[in-house]
Amino acid sequence: MSAERLRIAQVVATFPPYYAGSGNACFHQAQALAARGHEVEVFTASYPGVPQDPAGVRTHRYRARLRLGNAPFIPQLALLDGFDVIHLHQPFIFGAEAALAASLRTGTPLVSSYHNELQAPGVKGLLFAGYDATVTRAALRRSARLTVLSMEHAREAPLLAAELARRPHAFAPVPNGVDVETFHPAAEPELRAALGIAPTATVGAFCAKLDAAHLTKRPDLAIAAAARVPGLTLLVIGGGPLQERFEAQAAEAGARVVFAGDQRHDEVARHLRAADLLVMPSTLESFGIVQLEAMACGLPVVISDLPGARGVSRDGEHGVHVAAGDLDDLVRGLRAMVSAGSEGRRRMGAAARAHVAERYSWARGAELLEAVYREVT
Repeated sequence: MSAERLRIAQVVATFPPYYAGSGNACFHQAQALAARGHEVEVFTASYPGVPQDPAGVRTHRYRARLRLGNAPFIPQLALLDGFDVIHLHQPFIFGAEAALAASLRTGTPLVSSYHNELQAPGVKGLLFAGYDATVTRAALRRSARLTVLSMEHAREAPLLAAELARRPHAFAPVPNGVDVETFHPAAEPELRAALGIAPTATVGAFCAKLDAAHLTKRPDLAIAAAARVPGLTLLVIGGGPLQERFEAQAAEAGARVVFAGDQRHDEVARHLRAADLLVMPSTLESFGIVQLEAMACGLPVVISDLPGARGVSRDGEHGVHVAAGDLDDLVRGLRAMVSAGSEGRRRMGAAARAHVAERYSWARGAELLEAVYREVT
């Protein structure tokens, strides 16, 4: 427990029961900070489902006045007051303006965590680019400190790279973590049977929300590759409005795909353990939490060779790295994992588990965040 208690506001667009990267990171960081004795409050939007609050944390879930995809308009955020620090998780369209306004109005230090870039095709992508060039840039410049998942990601993300060149002293690496007690190796024969998966099948887990906001996770690539890898069954963990679209793709391609739908966090762990490897063919990935979770479950990984992913696992030791967006290379990686056999996958999975258990924990991330907060306060 820290000597001086800080009052911390964490501001994030999505939060459980909507399970996605930045919201999951905020959940665990807030919980770990509270465990260190700080007063932590999370400000976010309400989502359908049973709310789940981090232990020791007060969570404010507001009904959005307006919602554009995963961007909720919550004007109350501009009224934040009485905190020692405001921690903004970006990207957060509308929320960045509000957090910035609260910081300017009260003089409260602003800390920004930059999780990933906003990307979309067509007109939406142009709007995102305009927003990033104005509001996101202003929030980054106003932030007393910028926490990034890795310095490699900071150097390759255009907005972060520009700010890094301007004031490198403001950057602090704070990687994501994993709960190694919840995510641990074990067999799940009963769950595999309940999902209709044969005991002898080789199962690749793909984990993401099936909605427009997460198309960069590339479920389409995972399904297309599964259709070309003999002996591979794809287990899709996560549901959403686009599930029927991907079910139709799987049926047309003749791929062996099981759609498990949305799962609670503890059930995500069980479903990962029902698989033999992780498939993560993202074309945008600043730091895959599911990559850590799968590795903690003892699964080798087939992942896109992106800055936020290749810094966590080692190619050939913990799995296979493949070229992002390259279907042929993804098929190559998956065939290699199937050919490795159960013993080869077990050996890589054990090395992956040991690697993340030693280096990544939410408690360590909370220590790093506390140091950042103390610097700015």
